[in-house]
Amino acid sequence: MDAARTVAVFNYGHFTAMRAEDGRVRGLGLHLERLDRDARLVFGEGVDAEAVKAAIRAELGERTEAMNVRVNVFSPEVSMSTLDNIVTPTTLVTVRPAAPWPDSAMHVRSVVYERDLPQVKHVGTFGLLLQRRLARLAGYDDALFVNRSGHISEGTVWNVGFYDGSRVVLPTAPALPGVTIHLTCKGLRRMGIPVEMRRLTLADLPSFRSAFATNEAIATQPISSVDEVEFTVDDELNSLLRRAYLSNPAEPLALRGEG
Repeated sequence: MDAARTVAVFNYGHFTAMRAEDGRVRGLGLHLERLDRDARLVFGEGVDAEAVKAAIRAELGERTEAMNVRVNVFSPEVSMSTLDNIVTPTTLVTVRPAAPWPDSAMHVRSVVYERDLPQVKHVGTFGLLLQRRLARLAGYDDALFVNRSGHISEGTVWNVGFYDGSRVVLPTAPALPGVTIHLTCKGLRRMGIPVEMRRLTLADLPSFRSAFATNEAIATQPISSVDEVEFTVDDELNSLLRRAYLSNPAEPLALRGEG
């Protein structure tokens, strides 16, 4: 309860979210690297990967079905007057049943918005969630972020990719380095599908045939339109993207020396 109270009342920390099934997680090593890297930046000290895995296993218990796991990293020692201290961070793991991956396509609108410190998956999510709410109130499913220079970066809680019929193209504007988009592109390259990164603006979008979103909750999801630009919703492409993601072996949560 004290840990939950600290997380709730002092908005300073970071997290990662992953999908666990049968004691395994795709991209587990990347999630652990993210937690350690972000902790060193936010708190001045990293986190122990084996301790994190033990905490996840304890929270999952005997459940083998697909679960969404969130690992929050925070410190009860940090307050407004001690933000400059180097502290050993604490983790709080929560789990909930994972929803089925969606098959519907998203209709999104573009908004000018930039995350604070986009390379860190931090808990300062109010701004991006407000943009999602405003988009939904306006009749869209979600929002796509464009920075002040006019370059596409990412969605509210997802990374974005575009397909021109032969290759996948990712925007290079600063964005959260998502684990799911990394694994998906890794799988695509193994399958012989070229992936490139380049600066993209809204004016570039009509040149693409399809668009998609990725995160740990949805794996991949088609985007049917951005503003007035419509894309082909290709079930075959989405199936290919998911196969690429699933081609990455799930890594065990078991501690060293355990089965």
